[in-house]
Amino acid sequence: NSERIREAMEDLDLSDPQAIQRMMGDGALIPPKTDEQIAALARIETLLALIDGWVDTVTDRAVSRIPSKDAIAEMVRRNRAAGRPGEKALAGLIGIEARPRRLREAAAMWRAIDDAVGSDVRDSLWAHPDVLPTSDDIDDPSALITRLTGPTPGPDALDDELRRMLDDGAVDGE
Repeated sequence: NSERIREAMEDLDLSDPQAIQRMMGDGALIPPKTDEQIAALARIETLLALIDGWVDTVTDRAVSRIPSKDAIAEMVRRNRAAGRPGEKALAGLIGIEARPRRLREAAAMWRAIDDAVGSDVRDSLWAHPDVLPTSDDIDDPSALITRLTGPTPGPDALDDELRRMLDDGAVDGE
């Protein structure tokens, strides 16, 4: 890592502002990513796809009765294609690129959830990170919908033990 930076700095002409800008833009000073960073970036990309897909779904539902809905949708598509400042900043800082296909898949997942269980259940998935859809859920929304519409699991051994302790008064500070 430090060798790579040293080489980049040795080859840099400090009197040439464009050379400095090129070096900053091509990521020459950014060290290679670790496995942990790659996994974190994948989670962030999934979260961004979930957010953008949810926004698309909610917006589509909200403007469905507006006569100029097609013009609004086209404006949003053009804005996204041109690249928003936040996306450009994330791409430059940590190497995240917005992936339009993934966003479309996430939007399709949110629409499928909305159609299957309604907007209240769809929106409740934002209540806690543990219940947020995953990358696998974007790939296979039907599995998530099955979990959402399936029977509620009954109490397990931990629940039974906690109930027993509470009923016996064993959890009152002792």
